[in-house]
Amino acid sequence: MPLVQTLRERLRGYRPRLEAVVFGLSLLGVLDVVHLLIQQARTFENGCLGGSALGGGSSIFDCAAVTAGAGSKLLGVPNTTWGLGFYGMVGVLTVAVFWVVPKVRAWIHGARIGLLTGGIAYSAYLTYLQIGPLGTLCLLCLGSALITTLLFAGQVALLASSPTSPPDSMSSRLVKRQVALFVYCAAAAAVLVGMDLVYFDETSAAAPQPRSASESAAPAQCELDDSKTPLQDQGASLVGFQDITAGSNEAGVTVIEYFDPNCPHCKDFHQVMKQVVEAHRDEVRFVYKPFPLRRSSLPEIQALYVAAQSDKFNEMLEAQYARQGPGGIGMQDLRAIAEEIDLDPSVLSERVEQNEYRDQVLQQRKRAVKVGVDSTPTVLINGHFVESRTQKCLNTFIEQAKSGTLGGTASG
Repeated sequence: MPLVQTLRERLRGYRPRLEAVVFGLSLLGVLDVVHLLIQQARTFENGCLGGSALGGGSSIFDCAAVTAGAGSKLLGVPNTTWGLGFYGMVGVLTVAVFWVVPKVRAWIHGARIGLLTGGIAYSAYLTYLQIGPLGTLCLLCLGSALITTLLFAGQVALLASSPTSPPDSMSSRLVKRQVALFVYCAAAAAVLVGMDLVYFDETSAAAPQPRSASESAAPAQCELDDSKTPLQDQGASLVGFQDITAGSNEAGVTVIEYFDPNCPHCKDFHQVMKQVVEAHRDEVRFVYKPFPLRRSSLPEIQALYVAAQSDKFNEMLEAQYARQGPGGIGMQDLRAIAEEIDLDPSVLSERVEQNEYRDQVLQQRKRAVKVGVDSTPTVLINGHFVESRTQKCLNTFIEQAKSGTLGGTASG
């Protein structure tokens, strides 16, 4: 009984410094999740942190793959939503521990202990998925796991320490100080969230937009992307037996296109690519590589692989482009497309829902990021990254690849 009574007394008491640390960590967790949401909306175009100079562009970190991979949802709800709710609830319970009477305080402590225990268990599971099955890391997700661990450690410290203030009394000075602390910390967090949103909104607006392949004014010269190193094996290591291909498999020229069915520029470029494929079908191997920019693209990409098994890839891709929208295409639309192109809708939906191709797509994306693919559409010709994607320039590069002179700058 003495142990139980001691524990009860500790749950009823108040420790201002430790509670301030817990509250601050909960706000830090909110900031971490908000930043993750911002970068996710930007498709992690500059790495996990939003700036390659900060280490977000390292090949061991692929936040896009992690946030779209296994374990990215719990009960159908994205982990980012759970994260905001988790840290917000920890903050609310911490304020409640301060305001309520001692008898209720013990119950609030118990609720927070349960919440943090579940949080650290789930964080450990997500960290295991990154290190194990996914084989890549999300820097912001690891940061969230660290914050959750510190919160749990703070709660353990609260239980292990004796109350600073007696359970049944709290000085007016302490009350004023804690209220001021909560208000100032919450205000600072709100300001930081606002600055984060404004900064990345402005950088997105100021950043040059990718050039559409259908731009009427073609450049005077056809340029390869000199900022990216050509692949030594001419891109052969990127091509596997499960890839969707067109043209001649015996050709000495390989054109690889990375695309996302929800990318507007990919939709425009598709019309250019169709003409190039038609012109060089007998002498070039064309490889189509879906590259998901966001998790909503994964069902559509898997549907493309299912359709390719029945030689319906082109029909499926064009139908997806025709229905392209900001929120992606749902299963109902994919089933409708299947009916239009003479595929069994039930078979299609079953295979997509079973995620037959999810791991393949994410691993393919990971390899692409390692060699320098960071946007869509991206085109490689015999391992050279292409900057100018007009039909005229692509034809020029293909002819150079056939003659073995591809490289540098070619006249357009």
